Amino acid sequence: MQLRRFSAKNVSEALLKVKAALGPDAIILSTKNRSKTDERSGQTVNYVEVVAAVDKGPEGGSPKREERAPRIFKSRARGQDVEKKLLREIDGLKNEIRQMHEALKAIHRQERAGRIRAHDNLDGALRLSESIASCLGLDRRGQETVERLLSSCDRDALTNWGKVIRLLGDFISSNIKPGSVAERGKGRCWWAFVGPTGVGKTTTLAKIAARLKFLCKRRGVFICVDGYRMGAMEQLERYANLMSIPIEMARTNKDLVRLFGEYKEMDFIFVDTTGRNPFSSSHKTELERLFDSVPGLMAQVMLSATSKREDLMGAISFYRQFPLAGWTLTKIDETRSLASSVFPLIEADLPVSYVTNGQRVPEDIRSARGAELAQLSLEPLRGLGKLLNGPEFTDRDKQKAVSETI
Repeated sequence: MQLRRFSAKNVSEALLKVKAALGPDAIILSTKNRSKTDERSGQTVNYVEVVAAVDKGPEGGSPKREERAPRIFKSRARGQDVEKKLLREIDGLKNEIRQMHEALKAIHRQERAGRIRAHDNLDGALRLSESIASCLGLDRRGQETVERLLSSCDRDALTNWGKVIRLLGDFISSNIKPGSVAERGKGRCWWAFVGPTGVGKTTTLAKIAARLKFLCKRRGVFICVDGYRMGAMEQLERYANLMSIPIEMARTNKDLVRLFGEYKEMDFIFVDTTGRNPFSSSHKTELERLFDSVPGLMAQVMLSATSKREDLMGAISFYRQFPLAGWTLTKIDETRSLASSVFPLIEADLPVSYVTNGQRVPEDIRSARGAELAQLSLEPLRGLGKLLNGPEFTDRDKQKAVSETI
């Protein structure tokens, strides 16, 4: 048998070379793709290498026809075996592709069903949050907060009014940050009561002082620095006389420093400040001088529940630059939309010390409790639930607020 190798650009050209060299009786043993580097150009050249063989017979001539037949038959049989093997592999690949296609279709159906459910849930949460925001008097920011809470609920929970209210109540009660309460402190309490005009600084000061004096048996003094407002000293003086608490007027920072030195042994010193526009630069200068003059003096900031959100956030931004003991939310009895004030407090992460709900001294004040603020804020929703014939509330669903009275 004669073996020879042939190189060509492609298989067709190589077969022509085999036929020309060995004749039509040649047998192709292998076909391989190879490459080499051209010495002149340095480029890589791809070519086909074919190994062929021909049986020349015992005397160098071609074998007889009957002798060649078995060899040709064997070559064809081997080709048929290879073809069958390839067909089996192709069938196997087809089955794998079919299975992968079915699996992808199932995943797609599941994802589509999930998107539909999520879309329905988000759509329901959006519609419900709009109704809740309208009922509670919330602005767009408040509505977005409610929508985020509701979007985490399943569809059944969104149709249960009691669960919705409990979800909102848990959010409010767990996010109201407690501030300093004078009655619970054991050291000295040096507080300056600050806030915009008309928020109830003097009345709140008197309420907390009465609780300290009569409940906690502590001694204190009032210092008034409000020399601008007509009758400011007289109002504070009436409270001081009723409670037998000394009262002083500080017209300058030197007076203020001297008075703190004279009364440094007192348990509490409360400073009644001037009510000014928080956006005024002169008011900022006054407060900076006040807190710089007396190290250790802390601000208890009054915020009115009746304020618009823009005014409330403006006051928060202004007063939080000073040393803070806490924040007091006043006049909660004068608004039907307490939630519109509570949500900005949560958004600003304020430590709330007290809430006030009237003019009586000292009854109408108590330390801030998240559960109570949640109940008061969501009270309009309970009325709406009754109108919509929602689920009845059990005693467990209601969180009773207990007033702190003397």
